[in-house]
Amino acid sequence: MQGPKGRKSCKENEPNQSLAPYMIPYTEETALELGGKWCIGSFTMRLLIIGATGATGRELVRQALTQGQAVTALVRGAGKVSFTGSVEKKVGDVLKPDSLDKALAGQEAVICSLGSAVSGPFKDITLLSEGTGNLVAAMKTQGIKRLICITGIGAGDSKGHGPWYYNWLFQPLMLRGVYQDKTRQEEIVRTSGLDWTLVRPAILTNGPAKGVHAVKAFTQLAGIHVGTISRSDVAAFCLRELVDNRYQGQAPVIAS
Repeated sequence: MQGPKGRKSCKENEPNQSLAPYMIPYTEETALELGGKWCIGSFTMRLLIIGATGATGRELVRQALTQGQAVTALVRGAGKVSFTGSVEKKVGDVLKPDSLDKALAGQEAVICSLGSAVSGPFKDITLLSEGTGNLVAAMKTQGIKRLICITGIGAGDSKGHGPWYYNWLFQPLMLRGVYQDKTRQEEIVRTSGLDWTLVRPAILTNGPAKGVHAVKAFTQLAGIHVGTISRSDVAAFCLRELVDNRYQGQAPVIAS
């Protein structure tokens, strides 16, 4: 499967091991294509991150910069947020299609890390599905094909595959509206005609990275129940997926 048109160059030697949690371990086929086994800053693309100011979004920005990507962050107010490193900030809102067109101009790929506040059992949420619908339409207008969209365990057919307390207590009581909207969001992505991957993390933590090599991805969910994953490992998985496209057209549940 074809991914975005990045600029490829690999160092033959492994980089500084302090960066090990953010290394991209390629399959043998991809390693041969890129000319080395380990690459950081080896596959540079113009990347727009939606939801860049959230906890997972900030980790995506940080790691993407470490890997040498040309990062643009969609923000609601440029003066109200700062990033460490060279990040282009585009002021916009997923609910305002015109602002998405401007932010997407010149981009090669998009990672969507939209979040929503705890909804409780009765409040209806539409931000995720409406915003993603606008994003998909704008990507088509701009001719951008590659989309990685982060949802979560409990969206679509992943419902019931978390820990018991999450399945029976936390999600129905605290996140019911959010996950109903995440399910709608996933359907919009699936039927978009884009080169998409849906990433469904287990329960998110702010713990240390275990490294992308430790991330387990499940596409067949029968008998599977996942626990937690750090935001760092989610970001690493998404950035690797931009390069190897292993799960293009699929919706892996990930845990570590």
